[in-house]
Amino acid sequence: MTQRPDEATAKDTGGGFESHPEGQFAVVCVDVVNLGLRPEEFPGSEPREAGKAALVFASGQVQDDGSLTIITVEMTLSMHEKANMRQFLESWRGKSYKAEQAEAGVPLHKLQGQTGLASIEHVLTKRGRKFAKVRSISPLPAGMEPPDKTVLEEYTRPDFFSERKKQYATELVEFRSRHSNKLYDDMPEALDDESDEMPF
Repeated sequence: MTQRPDEATAKDTGGGFESHPEGQFAVVCVDVVNLGLRPEEFPGSEPREAGKAALVFASGQVQDDGSLTIITVEMTLSMHEKANMRQFLESWRGKSYKAEQAEAGVPLHKLQGQTGLASIEHVLTKRGRKFAKVRSISPLPAGMEPPDKTVLEEYTRPDFFSERKKQYATELVEFRSRHSNKLYDDMPEALDDESDEMPF
């Protein structure tokens, strides 16, 4: 059965996973994971809570054990004109969003099954662990074969996403205990979008 994506509007393949090979690959979005709110505190800026989501891609590459190799992209749920999420989606779809589209919100969960051409490179985390990063993404060129859609059936959401959700939830509790004099919304309104309109 196809994994149902989390509803979410708007890098790390985890321990024990082999990194996807470097290069350009036709990919398909196999999942969208709503990771919840995560506190952010940067020097010179007001502390805030930011919604996080992970887009999960597969090209059809498999690991030594036969399981599907995935590439994840984690970003803040924001459609501000300078936000990484918006720039990533505009690059993927090959055109900009209109201001009214961005203000209405983009239902990311409807990206499941959408294809693209991803440029993938290997980078090291601060802990020295290698992972596959999507350096850029664009529409799939005409005539280029997309990944077999059977990858949607083969994909199973890895446990590390649940672990990350718990990590962020713990960080949020600690953050709110330090900033209890402020009120925060649980999630952006756009996450509740139930429109059938595709984000592309």
